[in-house]
Amino acid sequence: MLTIIAQLKVKEEMLDEYLEMASMLTAETVGKRKGCISYSFNQSLEEPTEFVLYEQWESEEDLTSHIEYLKVLLGPVKPGGFLPEKLMNMYESGQPYYYKVIE
Repeated sequence: MLTIIAQLKVKEEMLDEYLEMASMLTAETVGKRKGCISYSFNQSLEEPTEFVLYEQWESEEDLTSHIEYLKVLLGPVKPGGFLPEKLMNMYESGQPYYYKVIE
């Protein structure tokens, strides 16, 4: 099992669009994507442009499949990256952390 915790800061002018996109991605992922255990965008109460994305996947292959699906939903990858450009352009900064669940 794989856990991803991403600390994200969204550009202020992109906040409304980002909130809509986060809701859409959650609806398209939870209960629909193979291997998805948990997937949630969490908005800071103090700083509305700061988020934590929490994901858990059964396997790395399931996560890879989800990333490929993001490309279908949001378009091509940002040059030099692995996530869609539309998504990456919304961030002022972001840092993902990857963990293996100990069972």
